[in-house]
Amino acid sequence: MNSIFTKLLQPIIFMYHLYADGFKNMSRMSRILWVVAVVKLMIMFGFLKVFFFESHLSQFESEEEKIEHISKQLTTLDN
Repeated sequence: MNSIFTKLLQPIIFMYHLYADGFKNMSRMSRILWVVAVVKLMIMFGFLKVFFFESHLSQFESEEEKIEHISKQLTTLDN
């Protein structure tokens, strides 16, 4: 059982070491660019989603009503 677990975990550990070594050997400018990219993604997906995209499903109380609304929206064609 232990050998199966290690065989499944080995590629994940290899990828972790590959990326960790790559980030460790980056130049200062590369690290700054990665930080800028991560902050930008956090702003786009965190801040903008919370404040600009409201949940249209909050008007329904039960899960069945939500499912019915979604299925109607997916199956009807708007002309």
